[in-house]
Amino acid sequence: MFPNQKINTDNSLKKTDRYRFSARTWLPVAVALMGMQLLAADAPTGLMCNLLEHPEQTVINKATPDFAWIYNPSFPGDSQKGFQILVSSSRSDAEAGRGDILDSKIVDNSQSINVLFQGTALKPDTCYFWQVRTKDSKGEVSPYSSIQQFKTDTQFASPSSNLIHNTSTNIWANRYPLRYVGHAPVLATNTGSGRWFFDFGQDAFGYAKLEISEAQDGQKIEVRFGELALETAINPTPGGCIRYATNVIVLKKDKRIYELRPPVYKGQTLNPPKDFGVVMPFRYVELTGCGTSQPKVTQERLLSEFNTNAASFKSSNPTLDAIWNLCKNSMQIFTFDGIYIDGDRERKPYEADTYIQQLCSYAVDREFTMTRCSFEYLVEHPTWPTEWKFHMVLVAWNDYLHTGNKDLLLKYYDTLKHDSFVWAATGNGLMQGFPGFPQKTNSDIVDWPAGDRDGFVMMKGPYKNWTNSVNNAFFFQCLQIMAEIATVTGHANDAVDFHSRATNVFEMFNKTFWNEEQHCYVDGVGTQHSSAHANFFPLAFDLVPENRRADVLKFLHERILANHGMPPSVYGAQFFLEGLFKAGDADTALELITTNGPRSWHNMIVSGSTLTTEAWSLADKPNQDWNHAWGAAAGNLIARYVLGLRPLTPGGGQIVIQPQLGKLLTEVNGTIPTIRGPVSIHVKKSDSGTLADVVIPGNVTATILLPAGEKDRVSVDGLLFSGSLSNGLAVIKNTGAGAHQIKIEK
Repeated sequence: MFPNQKINTDNSLKKTDRYRFSARTWLPVAVALMGMQLLAADAPTGLMCNLLEHPEQTVINKATPDFAWIYNPSFPGDSQKGFQILVSSSRSDAEAGRGDILDSKIVDNSQSINVLFQGTALKPDTCYFWQVRTKDSKGEVSPYSSIQQFKTDTQFASPSSNLIHNTSTNIWANRYPLRYVGHAPVLATNTGSGRWFFDFGQDAFGYAKLEISEAQDGQKIEVRFGELALETAINPTPGGCIRYATNVIVLKKDKRIYELRPPVYKGQTLNPPKDFGVVMPFRYVELTGCGTSQPKVTQERLLSEFNTNAASFKSSNPTLDAIWNLCKNSMQIFTFDGIYIDGDRERKPYEADTYIQQLCSYAVDREFTMTRCSFEYLVEHPTWPTEWKFHMVLVAWNDYLHTGNKDLLLKYYDTLKHDSFVWAATGNGLMQGFPGFPQKTNSDIVDWPAGDRDGFVMMKGPYKNWTNSVNNAFFFQCLQIMAEIATVTGHANDAVDFHSRATNVFEMFNKTFWNEEQHCYVDGVGTQHSSAHANFFPLAFDLVPENRRADVLKFLHERILANHGMPPSVYGAQFFLEGLFKAGDADTALELITTNGPRSWHNMIVSGSTLTTEAWSLADKPNQDWNHAWGAAAGNLIARYVLGLRPLTPGGGQIVIQPQLGKLLTEVNGTIPTIRGPVSIHVKKSDSGTLADVVIPGNVTATILLPAGEKDRVSVDGLLFSGSLSNGLAVIKNTGAGAHQIKIEK
């Protein structure tokens, strides 16, 4: 959630906006309605060390690591009131309950994330074992959690070093190492004499492994790899950068197992470490010359740690379900490089790609270190687009919102301040642009590919758009966020300055770019052209005053018709759709997400891709690849706006749940991981009303917003609820941990 987004939770509304219900109280029958009985004093689960759920897979080079756990409430509405941490030097000591390195005793504190180690100094290159127990709000103490192991690096990092990227001679310090995971084919077909076709059902980066029962010395097998097939044969001319490659292996009589590697191809910026060998994305393998018996072939996928069971989603719309699965699978497969990269053609980190992949990853997995590693790489290797720099501020802020950990903000405050472009402000407060500048440091991009800019005017003849609306929409958003970051990091004077600048930019933006005759925003000073981008970015960033919102939505609807679908690229769709959802236009947003037109996620699927793509189609970008994380925006939008879960406070101690089903959906059911535990949301609509079941983890309170009319009857956990109606929404505040059922009857 962006820091300036407002949720009206004020109960002091007009009488006509008030419900006439009795106060809510908890009864055991309410829990029974959920079909869920919460037991007293359950042990904590989901332990994390330095934001890692599985620290035993790597090494930690922080001398004072952070601990976190999921507090499991003893009863509905319960919250943690204390904890006790034990850190032991051996597993036997840990199993005996002896904390020879740290025994914190019971600490009366509700903190369950970012708990700093405060024990006997840790030694380098040493294994440690920690566990935690908690005290509930009635004073009951839980059993200890399971024991988690972590190992320190051979040397601790200095305070001036990075957090993850390049902090150690061990490249995997503080993050998960890569590994190969074998997958059997879903289809194996004999297509001719000695010729076999294998479909693994999923495009993935890696190589193939062949196990053969018999062979002759010198026998040759031709291997074909591909991302696109024509029935039971790989398409050798798939177009663009959709991958196809061949190689030949020579068998030996006494050798049974072979690695089938694609040939080396060049042009990538970052590849996995050399000891992993050459990898390429492929779904299909063809073998020619391997005899009559079916060989055993597996697809060896190169992956990082990823919990495929952390998230779920199902709705009344099968297309939406397929799109969510496409995005989720993409997030797992795109871990292959250990860092966020843009796609196979370049394998290069970009700031905008990183932001979208961050949001999509958070929506499906409780993992935060790859985002941080990617951010730190980009600090050292920034890319050229002007607008991409702003995404560094968005990434850092979302890291803080989802983890509650300030380390990234403290470490890179000066970088973030520079990337906010406060130095580029002109006399009236708006920032200058960089139209047509060399693609080295800062050069305006608006959207990519260029054909997806909806005609946005950057240069035309002698005209250059020096003050454009897209840059300044980002500028406003980042000034607001930087005011928050400055406050968090102790830069009080900067916070005042950023806030003042943001207030001024809001006023100047609406004065400078609004076209009163056309009732929409123009691309920039000196042009009367209005693109979709000049309007959906301000809508997404809360720059559009309420009295202009309907006009902007009307204009965007017109641009959808003019473009026969989504006006921006797969990148721009992140902000276009977010603007629609934030403006309450879920109908249009869901129609665009689920449409079967050429500019759609459905088109990615029917074209044969099992990963999100770089562009809507080859017609939009002739050199596109079929493995691009920034094409997965729908994944995070489903979590954040369809299911409606967003953090209100850093670390998600307070959350908002505001499902938006529009007219398209009658039911949604999903689970979203958070650092404090999974949040489950199930909403079902009918002619008679809405039924919502939610499960909120411990140490979390939620504000739940559901559509309701003034005469609707609202009950929470079987009891009539006294709340408020704001803008057609029932506002159910301070909903504590546990299972809850909200019923709205018309």
